[in-house]
Amino acid sequence: MGLMWSTADGTGDIDKTLRHTCEQDEGMAGYGWNDYDARKGGTHVVNDTRNKLDVISYFIRDTDSSHPDQWFLRVVAQPRPDALNSQHSTIFVYLGIEAPESLAECERGHGTGAPKNGIRCRAKVAGLGDLDIQLSEEPVSNQPPLTHVTSMTVPVETVWQTKRILMEQLQNDASPRAQIHDSPGEGNLHFIQKIFHGSCQFDIRFSPWTKSTKPKAAALTQKTTDTQSAFAGRFASTFSPRSPFQDQRLATFSKYLVSNLMGGVGFFHGNAKVETTAAPPYGDTIKSGDPTNVQDKGPFQLLSAVPSRPFFPRGFLWDEGFHLQVMIHWDIDFALTIVQSWFDLMDDDGWIAREQILGPEARSKVPPEFQTQYPNYANPPTLFLVVEAFISRLEGKVHYSGAPSRLLDHQRGSSVLTDLYPKLKKHYEWFRRTQSGDNLSRYGYPDPQVNEGYRWQGRTPQHILTSGLDDYPRAGKPHPGELHVDALAWVGTMAIALGKVAAFLDKKKDEATFKKHTDKIIRSMDSIHWSDNQRAHCDTTINENGQVEQVCHKGYISLFPFTSKLLNATHPKLGAVLDLIQDPEELWSPYGLRSLSQKDEAYGTGENYWRGPVWVNINYMVLERLLDLAENPGPYRQRAQDIYIELRNNVVNTVFNAWQETGFAWEQYNAETGKGQRTQHFTGWTALVANIMAMPDLRTPQLHLPLKESDSTRTWSPHLLFLTMIILLMVRRIGDKRAGRID
Repeated sequence: MGLMWSTADGTGDIDKTLRHTCEQDEGMAGYGWNDYDARKGGTHVVNDTRNKLDVISYFIRDTDSSHPDQWFLRVVAQPRPDALNSQHSTIFVYLGIEAPESLAECERGHGTGAPKNGIRCRAKVAGLGDLDIQLSEEPVSNQPPLTHVTSMTVPVETVWQTKRILMEQLQNDASPRAQIHDSPGEGNLHFIQKIFHGSCQFDIRFSPWTKSTKPKAAALTQKTTDTQSAFAGRFASTFSPRSPFQDQRLATFSKYLVSNLMGGVGFFHGNAKVETTAAPPYGDTIKSGDPTNVQDKGPFQLLSAVPSRPFFPRGFLWDEGFHLQVMIHWDIDFALTIVQSWFDLMDDDGWIAREQILGPEARSKVPPEFQTQYPNYANPPTLFLVVEAFISRLEGKVHYSGAPSRLLDHQRGSSVLTDLYPKLKKHYEWFRRTQSGDNLSRYGYPDPQVNEGYRWQGRTPQHILTSGLDDYPRAGKPHPGELHVDALAWVGTMAIALGKVAAFLDKKKDEATFKKHTDKIIRSMDSIHWSDNQRAHCDTTINENGQVEQVCHKGYISLFPFTSKLLNATHPKLGAVLDLIQDPEELWSPYGLRSLSQKDEAYGTGENYWRGPVWVNINYMVLERLLDLAENPGPYRQRAQDIYIELRNNVVNTVFNAWQETGFAWEQYNAETGKGQRTQHFTGWTALVANIMAMPDLRTPQLHLPLKESDSTRTWSPHLLFLTMIILLMVRRIGDKRAGRID
């Protein structure tokens, strides 16, 4: 079910003006959720500058009624200020049923069960029973819209192609305006069209079949107001920006980020294309060899957020762990449901496909060469971070103020972890087995008995898509003996998280095992990957003489040992990592940390995807680690605090300024200008900025006194500053004495 819209003044350009999925080149001034809660509903706005139409949708889940599966949608379409007075517009509501042998029958409100001047459809869907969909018109102008209904039966496998099917209907019509043929009835695909001049408003109700009629418009208006108020109240206690971001514009921005991340959660279903023979670990193309034995596996189902609804409308394994680090603050039970959904996809060996391209609709957005998934290809296991975050809240170490939770109960929480634990272990063991380095002693690696070295399978000379860092530079020619520092760091992340799960479940033997694994990983990180010459952790390869050689491209991969907490507060390499972070000739920029050092010969070259631009997810990981160091004793505490304060400010300002300028959150940001670039409406891990704004302000308290505009260039006299300080100290001392803190 969904909406499409267009101008209605002639059919000649309908192929250019009909909107469905808000593509990047369609002239949108912005779109998305202003507020959204998956349990309640929210407000969605589209600002279409080319069609000169704004479409506002109020989605309400009526969980308090006798029908908890009931929801409402109010759609308001109104011309933009620069629209011509003569403009006619049209909106299409479509209802499609993909279940085999399932149909719906739609009828007008002429003495039937349909609302007056409205449409009612009764759907019989296998597994769901009888459903009731009502569309009622709410007059907002003196010229009521024209309404047309077309019902048809199409092959089940083509139901998702609604825009193509609608275009065929419109192009076959000879009417002066873009108009479908009026023929309501039975079928598995239905279009309801509204053609209007000026503004238009209508309500949709979806519920189990009932004889009752729709609620009155006033009642739905009140539900909309209540939903918006409930969202604002929860947001204030969960994500309210902290100093220095306590500005209403930044609060609105944060609501946009959180709402669009949650509003991007979808339920995906269908078969996946899987290569059933092991793919070569290395190859000469991005595909790492042509798939030779591809089979349709499934059907599978997945509940997942997405990086970008129009551009990446599917689940990505390493993205999802970052998505859920936002969502776990808002609704921890919902976040854990998504984690469980992902692990339900795991096969018997422990593999989870890094990209979930389920069904033909999902595949239509992916080039054919990227559709096949290989069962020996890994991805950064970020879901382990979410499980670790859940434990910290379950144990009361981190405060939770989101939606009421059933799982933040020791017994229920233990049950969830007991169910997840064997799946987490299986994936960990699969990763260590399939991504393990090729016989370390054979190539003369130091400490071969430790045997902790890993490399991403699927590498080509120019890409390691499996690492998540795509075109980040590595050794030139792939070699089976090479090792990747980020792969080892992610194994460390899993070992640390599993150790915490084992401790919570009182599995002492397992806890000790994961502690040994972690210690060996830390040892290998320094003995294999640390370069004294470069003062950074680096990849390694085997050179032409068969010797181990370090390949240093300083950037994000150099930070993974730091963000994975494999370097503790007193680690001898910690100072060098902070130097790398803070050096403006390396990673530091006024807009966030660069993905690759400016000094690197590959900086800004080729695709320039992970070769310089600023990415929010890695900056967030760095900020989290800096905050941990700044809040706990250690030799670098003050330095970590200083970097944290400035980096936090830089990242927030970069993303906020681009949003103000363009109306969008972006996939990445230019390290030289701060401009958003690549994919727009990238409200996946870029939404982590909401977390960053809600992080503590570690600045030393400053004296802020209001100045008149004419005083803005004056300086304070030393005597007045000294007197002010004395007064503040006296006030504080009096307060301390009243609180009983002074003997």
